[in-house]
Amino acid sequence: MRIHKTMIKILIVFSVLLALALFVYWNNKSLVVTEYQYQSKQVPKQFEGFRITQISDLQSEYFGQHQKKLLTKTAETNPDIIVFTGDLLDRNHTSYEASLEAIKGLAKIAPVYYVNGNHELALPEQRMKEFYDELRQMGVNVLFDETAAVTLGVQQIHLIGISEYTLYASKESIGRTATAYDPSVINDVIDRLTESIGEEEFVVMLTHEPQFFDAYTNDKVDLIFAGHAHGGQIRLPFTEGLFAPGQGTLPKLTSGVHKKSHTTMVISRGLGNSVFPFRFMNRPEIVVVDLKRGL
Repeated sequence: MRIHKTMIKILIVFSVLLALALFVYWNNKSLVVTEYQYQSKQVPKQFEGFRITQISDLQSEYFGQHQKKLLTKTAETNPDIIVFTGDLLDRNHTSYEASLEAIKGLAKIAPVYYVNGNHELALPEQRMKEFYDELRQMGVNVLFDETAAVTLGVQQIHLIGISEYTLYASKESIGRTATAYDPSVINDVIDRLTESIGEEEFVVMLTHEPQFFDAYTNDKVDLIFAGHAHGGQIRLPFTEGLFAPGQGTLPKLTSGVHKKSHTTMVISRGLGNSVFPFRFMNRPEIVVVDLKRGL
């Protein structure tokens, strides 16, 4: 009888642990698509319904063999362009193959625009130069403090990329403390990139780290895509997660849509993990934004 009861207890414990393991796996490998609409009078008429799909923070992870799950899910969003907002690679478990397979597949779906993240900055400089060249050879628009234009008919929108080099420099200029930075370093780059863009033209910014939102806010910058925060990693009710790099505990900018003055920022929870090996109540996310003219 005692043996029977012991076996029941063991089976219960095993079942609970198995269920927890499956739940954690689902939380970390089951992709979710989050859709938003961005509406503004700045959106050109010919860009009504233009769809931007955002991918962020792959961190050298695989989602299916040869990234099949990621690529299938992205293709299903039917994007006009894809924006990738940093940490394609991971400095702790670096797989160039996983990252290149993802980008190669994404570039076949729609034009890809890319900015780097803090993990790319931590990898060997020469190898990263070769890596960025590989991206360019695949047709990826690498925007390191550069601009690009997307044209439909006679109208266009502008994309600007604020690189991790600039964000690093803004921290470095005042000693790289946990959260402090020099906003003028970022402001100067934004001003340079937008100086030839008219006040009425539509500007999309790509960057990696969302915590510089105050510095990003600019009369000419309409819409920002950022990542980096991993959704706060472990999300509990009524929180934006428990921790995010550059923001510390109980961060405020880890996902969703945030507005400040003229500027709107969309933050992706991203796909992969890095130092902290798993996420909880925080599925890997693909973000879709449809442009609408109005207001």
